[in-house]
Order: sequence, then C-alpha cells, then structure tokens
Amino acid sequence: MKILAMPILLGTLFVVPTAYADHEQLFFADVFLPTFSDGFIQRLNPNGTEFKSIVSTGDGVRGVAVDPENSEIFWSDVNRHAISKTNLNGTNQKDIVTTQLNFISDVDIDIKNRKIYWSDPSQNQIGRANLDGTDQIFIIPSPCLSSVGYFCAAGGSLAIDSVKKKLYWTTAYCSDNSCLSPATYLGDILRSDLDGSNIEVVVAAVGRPSSIQVDPIGKKIYWTDYVNDVVRRSNLDGTQVDDLFVVGKNNNPNSLVLDLKNGYIYWDQDGDIPDQSCIKRMHLDGKQPKDIKCGFGNVPDIELVSLHNRSAD
Repeated sequence: MKILAMPILLGTLFVVPTAYADHEQLFFADVFLPTFSDGFIQRLNPNGTEFKSIVSTGDGVRGVAVDPENSEIFWSDVNRHAISKTNLNGTNQKDIVTTQLNFISDVDIDIKNRKIYWSDPSQNQIGRANLDGTDQIFIIPSPCLSSVGYFCAAGGSLAIDSVKKKLYWTTAYCSDNSCLSPATYLGDILRSDLDGSNIEVVVAAVGRPSSIQVDPIGKKIYWTDYVNDVVRRSNLDGTQVDDLFVVGKNNNPNSLVLDLKNGYIYWDQDGDIPDQSCIKRMHLDGKQPKDIKCGFGNVPDIELVSLHNRSAD
C-alpha cells in the first residue's frame, strides 16, 4: 500500500500548483479587417492557439497596454480622442482620459508607480496620468530635438524601463523638406527620466524606428523599421546596431514585444495575402523566425503579459 500511495501523493502535489500557474498571453490591437471601419482588441496564446476577440473598438484603436495586477486592458482611440480601459474579458469598459488628446498612437504603463503614458504625434507631445485618468499632464511638450530634420514629431512608440526608471520613445522626421522618397524618412530613439527630465538621444538617424521595446537586464533596445523593412536591436547606449530580421518584399514590420522569460521577440508584419498580416516570433538573437498566426489586419500594438490562469476567463 505504501508503494501505491507514493504516486498518488506525488500526482496530487504536482496537479495542485499547475492550477495556479502563471501563463503568457498576447494582447493586441487589430484594425482594418474585415473592413477598413473595423477594429478589435484581440487575445492569443504565444503558440497561436486560443485566439479570441475581446473588444470591438472600431478602427480607431492604436496603443494597447495591460495591467496584470488589476486585470485591466488600456487602449487609445484616435477617432474618439480618448484613452479607455476594460476588464480582461471585455466587460466594464470606461473612458479614463478624454481631454487634450488628438491622435494617441501608443500607450504604456508604469505598473510600479500606477501611471499611464501616451504619445500624441499630431500634438507632438507625450503625456502621463494616473491609471484612473487623474493628474493628467504633458511631461514632454516637444519630443524632438530642435536641431533635427524637417516636420519632426513624436514617432508614436513608447517603452518603459522600470529597472532603470527610464522612458523611451521614437521620433519621425524627413532629411529634406520634400519627404517624397523612403530614403528621406528618418527617426531617432530618445529617452528621459520617467518625469520627462534629462532627455537624451540614444539612437540617431539609423533608419526610421517604429515600435520599440527595452531589455534592461540584457541591456538592449529592440525596434521595428517599417520604412527599411527590418527588425533591429542595439545596446542601451545606442552602439552596435544589428539587423536581426530583414523582412524584404516591403512587408512593413510594425508592432513588437519581448518575451524575456523565454527569450523571444514577437512582431507583426504584412503577410503574403494583401491587407492581411502575420504575428511572427524569433529568438532574441534573430534565429529561427516563424509565423505564429496569420490573417489579421494591421496590428499597431502588441503586448505580452504573464497572467494567472483565472485572470483572463
């Protein structure tokens, strides 16, 4: 009897913890499919399974951020000029910031300090508020350096380094006043303290950075460049810019997110079917790229979040 009891006891010990294990999920904005008026916040396992639509937003959704501690999704809407939130299952939708906004292209959350940041390229500002929408301020009224390029504006992407307590963003400008050819489109990656002070340029005029993410432990910055069709990374000081994945075919790599726990990059780019994109994955060093799931519209932002098994029901 004692010999038989051991497997039963071990089975019990191993089954119980898995019921409470964390797991990762991708949350992302998906616009312009099935029509150019449609838009959704979607959810997907990192292996491409259990795809689910959470919120029908219309085509205005752009930035997405998830607060796993309070099981909430935040998003920006360029049509309604608002930042909104909802529970992970799409219930209890609420606008939290509705004033002094125009084209809010990205949002990001500082979980520790309970703040939400946003980029507004049309007003050339980066703002911040509490997660309930209170204490709204513009911490960076001019994200571009005054000496840089033509028609410079906040490029639309934000990233928060909670370890070093830094805010990163991209800018977009032209090398001449015509902006007629892709070669004229440039951008920088800049950073500041979380309050907007101590602004510095990290990566200058290396293509046109779009979506950015930061690995503070590995001391790397990762970004997509949809003008030059490449996924890149550099050191935190901007040195050693590497091409990790050359997209080719003008397939426009867009949003990007890091899975530092498992050593992956996830990003979205146009697929082989017109007006449809694919979420792809590769190792942090650019090896073994593969499609995770295709058939989306345009994916302007994507997040990977570690959730409790019961959080996203």
